Order: sequence, then structure tokens, then C-alpha cells
Amino acid sequence: MEGKGNPRQHVQSVVVGTRLLEALIRRNNAMSLSEIAKVADMAPAKAHRYLASFVETGLIKQSVLTGLYDLGPLALDLGLAAIRRLDVVELAHSFMVELGEETGETTSLSVWGNFGATLVRWIPSNAPVNITVNVGSVLPLLTSSNGRVFAAYLPAEIIDPLIHMNLANHSDELNQQGIYSRADVDRILQDVRDKGLAAATGMVVPAIASVSAPIFDRTNTVVAALTIVGITGMISTDEDSEISRALLGKASLLSKALGAVI
Repeated sequence: MEGKGNPRQHVQSVVVGTRLLEALIRRNNAMSLSEIAKVADMAPAKAHRYLASFVETGLIKQSVLTGLYDLGPLALDLGLAAIRRLDVVELAHSFMVELGEETGETTSLSVWGNFGATLVRWIPSNAPVNITVNVGSVLPLLTSSNGRVFAAYLPAEIIDPLIHMNLANHSDELNQQGIYSRADVDRILQDVRDKGLAAATGMVVPAIASVSAPIFDRTNTVVAALTIVGITGMISTDEDSEISRALLGKASLLSKALGAVI
């Protein structure tokens, strides 16, 4: 019965009705009553009752011209509110912990700040030799794996002036890494895009190696770089190494959690 003495029935109704919303989400376009009922595995008469209620709330809308159903304005508001609550730094924490446990190495996260690739989270490993870098440190654009990820994926209008400035002002440091011209930079960044990874060995800190992967949001914009850091010679930064594969896997999962289409 429908009274206050039977709250479980009300909860079950929400669970059942959600199948209709999921049907619209999966199809990604407007649908007829019969189509929604079929996808939701529900009798059309029953589906119609739920749809009518959802239309009243604004979760679903129905076209007066075609009669087709689609997600409504309240569904859009809910989605946008959920997106606004996604914080890549907080969301990344559990992924970083899992990655560190899987690889036994230090993990870090950087975002693009006012001065470049900025380290915002650092989770050290339990290895006998502990690596420490200060949170808030700004990493080089072209000689760090973090910086190369942003250089490879951020829009040209942001990155091109910085590349030009780096080539002009840091030529000695870049030359030591085999970077002499814009053509060298373009080759390196294309390699990052091809592999989905950026690696650096002894470039920022001697004897330290790192490999980074981009994290994307729902607009497929790079919002962070997830990185594994270790001692040179003790970790492999090759794209087919176990560490690189583990990093790519976690980066993909984190990007999907942020709404990216991978």
C-alpha cells in the first residue's frame, strides 16, 4: 500500500524509474515510449506512468510535436551540478594511492597554474630511498615529464609563447637535453601525443626518473598530469613497461571519472 508505513516501496519505485533515465542516457537522443520501455525492460503502460511523473519534475521532457521523450532541464541541472563538484585533486587521491601500491613507487599530481605545471599532490612510496619534492613546485615546461604533458595537450595559444620563451631564455639547459630548435620541441611533443606518455630521466633532479600521463575532463581538455617518480635505473619509463602500463590504466580511469570520453 502507498502509505507512510511502507517507505521501502517508495525507494523501489525510484530504482525502477531510474531505468528509464538510464535508457535515455545510453541512447543519447530522444526516444519514443516503446523504445524507452524496450531498453528499460518495462511494459509500455508502466513506463508511461513513470515518464509522466518525470515530465512533471523536469527530469524528462516530451516534445509536443513528435511525442518523443528526452532528458529534461532538471536532468541537465543535476549533471552540471555534479560536474562542478568534481575536483581533480581530490578525486585523484585514491587513484594515486592505488597506483603507488601497484607499482611500489612515488606518485604525484600536477595541474596547470599561473606559472606552469605545478605540483599539487605527492604520495611517497615505502621504498628505503624516499624521494621528496615540495608541493607547489613549478616544473620545467620542456625538461620535465609533467611539463611535457601540458605542452603536448594544452592549446597552442597558451603553449607557443612559452615554448618560444624557453628556447630563448633556457638554451643551455635545453641544449643539454638535445633540444636546440622548435623542430626538436615539436618532435618531442608529438612523441608524447603518440604514446600518451611523457618521460624524463635526470632532467629536473639528477638520478630521478619520471613518467607522466595526461588527465582529461569532460571537454577532453587536459586538467592534470599523473606521474610516477622513481630512482633512475630502478624504474623503467619505456612505454611498454609495467609501470607505464599501470600509469596509463589509472590515468584513463581518472579521466573517465571526470567525464572524459577516452
